Amino acid sequence: MRDYEILYIVRADLDDDKVQDVVKRVNTLIERAGGAAERTNLWGKRKLAYEVKHQKEGAYVLQDFRIDPQRIPELEAALKITEEVLRHLIVRKPEKAAPAPAVAPPPAEVILEPIAVEAEAVAGRSNGDREEEA
Repeated sequence: MRDYEILYIVRADLDDDKVQDVVKRVNTLIERAGGAAERTNLWGKRKLAYEVKHQKEGAYVLQDFRIDPQRIPELEAALKITEEVLRHLIVRKPEKAAPAPAVAPPPAEVILEPIAVEAEAVAGRSNGDREEEA
């Protein structure tokens, strides 16, 4: 089972009790499809960007749920024929990253090399090479 969320718009001409009934009906659809409703967030009535089925406003509902991915088309088909739901969108939520085990990094290797001696040796070779060329 995977985590999903659905945002659907219910007709605004319904009163609050009828909107609650639609939310219960959508939860029942999710449960019949083998899913489990987790959290419901009613956003309230808002103006639509454009007219949908002769409605200029709608009650927005955001629902989190868990369901088997093969059952999503069945759920969408049931939502399409539900008259109170104007529009819906089902989105798969991203997988939760498992916390990485706390492992201390290995100690850094320290290599002590005489830096000044190397620099002098390189400088001495380049000076000696110049004298031979002249």
